[in-house]
Amino acid sequence: MNILYISSKKRWGGVTGWMVRTAARLEERGHKVVILSHPNSKLNRSDTGHLRVISMKLGPIFNPFTILRIVRIIKKRKIDAVLTNIDKEIGIGGIAAKICGIPNVRRVGREDDFNDRLRTKLTHRLLVSGCIVPCDYLIEASKKRAPWLNRDEFTTIHNGRNPARKDARKIAARREEWGIRPGEKVIGMTCQLAGVKRVGDLIEVYDGLRPAHPGWKLVIAGEGPEMENLVRLRDFRSLGDKVVFAGFVEDPVFTASCYDICASVSSREGFPNTIVEYFACGKPVVSTRVGGVDEIISDGFNGFTAEFGDLPSFSKKLHLLMEDEGLRDSMGANAVRTLEERFTEDMMIDKLEGYFSNLAKG
Repeated sequence: MNILYISSKKRWGGVTGWMVRTAARLEERGHKVVILSHPNSKLNRSDTGHLRVISMKLGPIFNPFTILRIVRIIKKRKIDAVLTNIDKEIGIGGIAAKICGIPNVRRVGREDDFNDRLRTKLTHRLLVSGCIVPCDYLIEASKKRAPWLNRDEFTTIHNGRNPARKDARKIAARREEWGIRPGEKVIGMTCQLAGVKRVGDLIEVYDGLRPAHPGWKLVIAGEGPEMENLVRLRDFRSLGDKVVFAGFVEDPVFTASCYDICASVSSREGFPNTIVEYFACGKPVVSTRVGGVDEIISDGFNGFTAEFGDLPSFSKKLHLLMEDEGLRDSMGANAVRTLEERFTEDMMIDKLEGYFSNLAKG
């Protein structure tokens, strides 16, 4: 099969990472995947190996010039299916797919991809052949926001990662770069530094636990619009080198392998890639109970969950892991077991390949 992914986003997010990983894995299986990406996107500036990436600005929605350019790409490369995400991509890539008589699949990352506006309804109904979602939660949440949606057009393909190999020497070197001394432990979080991720909440929780756990540091990997505010919060609380900002990382799974405990304090999620990455490294996780988190974390088995906003509960559960190495080890082992049974990358690619094959035949 020949597949065209269209991404108009400049920032690196969950859907972008999913596109890059699935494209690479589908290529390994003999398919050809082309990613159309904004020239100034993080994707374009990152090392994507041998992936086929075309730089192109989409312009405004329904832009006829861009639609014609994409039609030419579809015909030249004999594309069998297009994959889009947000309204602009659907309004351009979906029309190009329609002109060429091929399906356009919508990869849904969050329920707020949908709304009740007439334009959204029309473009979706006319230009979308089906939707892929990373968790069951998103189906019901999307239908609540947009009751006109048909549940049957959704297919759940969970985000997946294969268990990670650990290289103790490289892990030690990365931790040394962060200023982690031998014997010190790390609470880590990898995310886009945006308001919805509530990174400041984790800094506050860590600050409250620090007196009882002086040998622990907090590492936050990622970049985004909240960076300056978070640095100010760290400095205001006089945390100095106790809170480390590691910047954007192109190797999130390896980065997670350098943590001892992983955390997620988001106010809103679909199905977080980061938790799957944490599980791939056999790390216990403390997360807010939002979105599809309950579809992967079983509270008390492979991690802990707490209601969003209940920082005392979040802090208590984080404290339990910080003081009990045996609990960290057992939860980490259960995390890998959960991944192997339900959320491997191989399972994800099997389902995605089958989905596109059935669509192309149909």
